[in-house]
Amino acid sequence: MSGPDAPRRSRRQLLLRWGLPVLVLIVVGLLLALILPGGTDGSVPAADSEPTASEGLSPDGEPTATVPPSPATEQPAASVAAREGVPESARTVAVAAAAEFAGTAEWSDGASVRVTDARQQVTSGRGPGERAGQPQTVFALELTNGSGAPLDLNAVIVQAVYGGDKSQASPLYDAETVDFSRTLEPGGTATAIYSFAIPADQVGDVVLSVDVDGYRFPAVFSGAVPVR
Repeated sequence: MSGPDAPRRSRRQLLLRWGLPVLVLIVVGLLLALILPGGTDGSVPAADSEPTASEGLSPDGEPTATVPPSPATEQPAASVAAREGVPESARTVAVAAAAEFAGTAEWSDGASVRVTDARQQVTSGRGPGERAGQPQTVFALELTNGSGAPLDLNAVIVQAVYGGDKSQASPLYDAETVDFSRTLEPGGTATAIYSFAIPADQVGDVVLSVDVDGYRFPAVFSGAVPVR
């Protein structure tokens, strides 16, 4: 004969049989909801977009569009190279013949420079950003290292002035211009082409200076540039 504890045992067994699995399922569901990103639907939130190569970052960290600079062919003219405490008349190297940039300037150590070509023309407008029909004064230079030591041509500064007031000419760059560069060993020769924005009506009085290294005095050529 069963006693009063029998129904309680039956209810306990039912709870253990059915209630415990349900409780486990609930706990597992809560854990999955916490672990899976984007909620219980398993969706993954989209990652923040990174700035592309055409974008930059503003001061507050937001991406901003960046417009690439347009190419420029004319550069601002730098101040004429000079040495403190040395009068201008003592800074130059005499050129054998100054008629229309002919002749060779030679330093005491054997290094020399000469203008192999000087001409006035107009820009063709073929290069990127180049304006067609712009006055252009072109100088072809040849530098020979007759000294006994290498010359660092990366330090060469070529400048031009024109007119009675000696206005500083702005350098022009196109596919033809080639600056002096690299190291020139003793006995070697290097060539370069420089061009400047000099008005066509001012090419009758042009002065070209070539400062090789900032230590020796610059070579100075002067005269009228032939118009072609």
